[in-house]
Formats: sequence, structure tokens, C-alpha cells
Amino acid sequence: MKKTLTPLIFGVALAACSGPSVQPLMPTPVLFSELQFSPMDHIPEAQRWSPRLVYYATTRQRKNDLQRLDYGNNEANDISVGMTLVGFGSPQLSWDKLSDYSREGTRDNTVDLSIAGLVEIGRFQPSSNETALFDQSGALAWLMNDMNAAIEASRDDDLMIYVHGAKVNFYNANAFAAQLDHFMGRDMTSIAFSWPTRQSIVAYGSGSDVRRAYRAAPALTSVLETLAENSVARRIHIVCWSAGGRVVTAALKELYDRHASDGVDLREKFRLGTIYYAAADVPQSEFVDALPAINALSSRTVVTVSSKDGALDMAKLFMGGGARIGQRAKNLGADTLEAIAAADRLEVVDVSRDWEGRGFDITGHRYWFDHPWASTDVLLSIRSDFSPLERGLAPTDQQMLWSIPADYPQRLQERLGRGELPLRSDDMGFDALPDQSER
Repeated sequence: MKKTLTPLIFGVALAACSGPSVQPLMPTPVLFSELQFSPMDHIPEAQRWSPRLVYYATTRQRKNDLQRLDYGNNEANDISVGMTLVGFGSPQLSWDKLSDYSREGTRDNTVDLSIAGLVEIGRFQPSSNETALFDQSGALAWLMNDMNAAIEASRDDDLMIYVHGAKVNFYNANAFAAQLDHFMGRDMTSIAFSWPTRQSIVAYGSGSDVRRAYRAAPALTSVLETLAENSVARRIHIVCWSAGGRVVTAALKELYDRHASDGVDLREKFRLGTIYYAAADVPQSEFVDALPAINALSSRTVVTVSSKDGALDMAKLFMGGGARIGQRAKNLGADTLEAIAAADRLEVVDVSRDWEGRGFDITGHRYWFDHPWASTDVLLSIRSDFSPLERGLAPTDQQMLWSIPADYPQRLQERLGRGELPLRSDDMGFDALPDQSER
């Protein structure tokens, strides 16, 4: 059971928090609408509480406001950590109705989300090659104790970290993490890593927020080091979107540079599971340069690509840096192809491929969240150890390239027709993911 202090703290936080507006519940992934079960069905009656707790780590500077806990867009020199309680629907929305909404492909109402409680546990200074992590207040020790209690009480003892893209504020970063957590069955423990992007396309397009993304990367490196050393999580997964991919790529490259040495198994040391790059605004050359490090650290890396992502098209056109990894690759050089071929844990999901057979394309920059087919692969990639074929994807003529086929719902029914989310095998070794090359 979680420590009794947590609900008491949130009781205090509720009085000070006016409930900032966040986006509503994402569309239901096709996994649930097609197989007609809810991600909430298996939860015991005694644990059926609609709000969902997520932890957070942020390099945003806390505002000087005694009446309300708030993080703005300014950069901080330290990392603040705490917990956010995200509400699902109005107080009058019953658990059964929320469960219905979470399985329905078409809803008769919007399910609003809210920040129901927020507490900062403390702050710490990140580590580097030269300095050790500095935690004078003991915030990390308290946080890790509480987080480990949550992991041990969960059905799935893995952690998920969500790293948002540009223009996303602190509150929506937490709401994104809570929604992914919700549709993964509320079985995992989730963390929102929030970096100080501003809510302005000009700030990002000018390159100012891009530099902020890179400056936030060492903080994420410190978070990963801390979790590896102090958490009881079996694996640590990362979902990143858009510019969040730059934060993650730089953080993983630094993690590798700090710790790589002969005889050290980095996958075992840091227990990184799936790194999921959704519509990532990461220059292709930058990602390929970091790919050996990412491949050495993680159990698998999934990259989604699209031919109809207007935001990435504009980024390439006006911001420079060449093609992004979230775009369909064209005319790859020999060195790039060699680096990709060497990454034996890389999976590329082309959401636009074979769109003619489906009768529709998966478009936009938020397709991984908004489109029920694309979001299903996100949650299955994190929530299970399934290979692409087991996740219902179709192979192509390239070893690491997969598509979402026209019969995707039928494939899900064939492979996952048990009416429940898959559980990982307790005795599965860390490197025992299914063969990625199976056809």
C-alpha cells in the first residue's frame, strides 16, 4: 500500500490549486474499441478511484506565488520533483461511465481532465561528470520511497517516463502522462518530465526553445541515473513526442558517454526498456549519430514516421537541420544505412505506408495520440514485450520497417482477443524480448 502521507498532502494541495485547464481525454485506442474491453475492467473494486497520480520532474522555475503552486516557462538551475493528481471527468462522473468512455470508439460527451492536486516534494541539483547529485533537502529519498511503494503495489512493476514536445505547459505534460498511463491499464507507475518550452511557435521556430531542450537534457540524464540506482522498477520506458525527442536523444547520448566502459552492460545497469519516438522532431543526422549509444542502452527503440506531418515539414523547411526522424526517409547515404542496420533493436513504424489499402492516411503531428490505430501501438510497445508482429503490425521489404495494415483491427483480435491487456512474464530476462525479425 502507498504511504498514508500522500493523500494528506493532496488534501492540502487541493485547497491551493484552482484547477488549471488541460486537454480532454484522448480518443480511445482501437485496441479497446475493437476488442470491446476497457483498460479499467481488471482493476479491483477497492482500488476504483477515478483520479490518477503521476510523479513529475521539471526544470521549469517555480513561480513566486504563495497562494498557488505553479511552474512557468523560465528555466531553473535545479530539478523540482513532486506528484500531480489528474482528475478524469467531473466529480459526478462514475467509475463505470468512465470505463465505458474508455472502451467506446465514439463518445457522446467530452471527458474533461483537470489538475486535482499538486505537491512539490523538493528540489535537487543534477549531477555531471565532475559533480555528484546534490539533494540537501532529502527530496529524492522521500520521492523514491513513495515511488517504490507505488511500484511494488502495481500489477506491472515497470516505470514510464513521458517527455513532451514544444508549446506544452507543465500541467498538460502531466495530463499527457496520466492519459497514457490510464490506457495502459493504470498498472504502471508514470513520471512526467517537463522542460521549459514556451507556449509559442515563434519561440520554437526561432531556435530559442530548441536550445532550451538541449539544456534540459542533462537533468533527464540525472533522473535516469537516479531511477536506475534507487528505484525497484524492473524496466524504465520513455515515450517522447516531437521536440521531446531532442531532449531524450541528448540525454541518452550523455548517459552513454558518462558510463560506457569495457565490461559494463548498460542495458542491465540502467534497465531501459522501450524508447518510443512519436512524431519526433529530431534531425536525422543527430539521431543516427546517437543511435549506437541508444541501442547499447535500451531494450528496443521504436520510431514512428509519417509522410503527412505538417509540423515536421515546416520545421525542416524553416528551421534547418535537414530531415527529421519523424519524416519518411529518402535517399539515405551509405553511412546512415550502415548505422541503422547495426541497430539491431530499432523498429521503424511507417504510419503512412499502405494508406491506399486502408482507405485513409494517419496524418498530423499528434497522430500518435489522436489516431486510435497509432495510439494502440504506443501503448502496446510500452505495456507489453510483444514484437511488432505480435502487436499486429505488418512486415515490409526492409528488416526494421513496419506498417499498420488495413486489417490491423482483425490482427489485434487474433493476437489479443483475450479481452485484457497483456501482462509481462515475471520470469522473463531483461534481454528476452521476442525476436524482432520474425515474419
